[in-house]
Amino acid sequence: MQLADIQYYLNNLFKILSPAIFLGLLLGIGITGYGLLEGWNTVDAAYMTVITITTVGFGEVHDLSPNGKIFTILLILGGVVFYGLALDGVLNMILRNRFKDIVESTRMRDQIKRLRNHYIICGGGRMALAMIMELERTRQNFVVLETNPNSTVSRYKQLEKKKWLILELDALLEESLQEARIDQALGLAAVLPTDADNLFVVLSARRLKPDLRIETRVANENTRPKMEQAGADKVISPYAVGGVQMARSLLFPDVDDFMEIAYNKANYEFPMKVLNIQPGDRYEGKLLKDSGISQDGFICISFKSPDDRLVFAPPAETLLLAGSELLLLGSGTERALI
Repeated sequence: MQLADIQYYLNNLFKILSPAIFLGLLLGIGITGYGLLEGWNTVDAAYMTVITITTVGFGEVHDLSPNGKIFTILLILGGVVFYGLALDGVLNMILRNRFKDIVESTRMRDQIKRLRNHYIICGGGRMALAMIMELERTRQNFVVLETNPNSTVSRYKQLEKKKWLILELDALLEESLQEARIDQALGLAAVLPTDADNLFVVLSARRLKPDLRIETRVANENTRPKMEQAGADKVISPYAVGGVQMARSLLFPDVDDFMEIAYNKANYEFPMKVLNIQPGDRYEGKLLKDSGISQDGFICISFKSPDDRLVFAPPAETLLLAGSELLLLGSGTERALI
């Protein structure tokens, strides 16, 4: 924690505790004053101090001397000051937090209005958090739709002071998807707790933007055909994927370790990307060895021809035609699309 943060918390703590500190001082001064000026015992002095500060008007415990009356007047004024401090502290806390929320909400919505080519995450659970961390690592813009302010994503955001764009809106409503600028989004991930909710989001998103990339998760494998029929481009079962990955790690631990490195889980930089050969670009009509891909810092893992023929470790004499796709691995001289 930085020094500025410590000072901020200490200042707020002092503002909260200042009325209580002032009240304690008043009680101490009142008990001491009545004991010295009137010669009262501690119980009588404390009782008189409390009814004076609270202005309940029960009357004096004993008759007051002139000095005692003046002291009581000052004590009453001190009580008024105490109530003023307490009321100011409460109102200041409420108004400050409310104003902060309004400013934060306005700023966030202004940012969302300017978003282009971003991703929408529907849900705030552990799977959503894992996706968000990867999107943040690759510097992608994203918006989260989550109604629960205590979700895993929201708590992590507060704990780590992340400036993530989280809209506390229901992803099942089309208005929420529109406010998240689905018309300008590149993709959407539906990772809500139930398959029924995810299915509804997929249907709504596909209707709002037919060309949107949509991915979702399923808890029940029987739901997969419905998700695909609703328009999901990719349906993932976390249990199935996790089970397959663990089995592969048991069977081929060296390969699994290499894939972890390739996906940057061990602080290495081996990004992967798919290169689509477009008509008229610098790769069209060239052989793989003459394309300059290796000079750019990539190696070609696989080649898919325009007729969907897939070749792993393609030979250097492979001709690159429009419509071909190359899976590349390497550090590259440009920021790779993972």
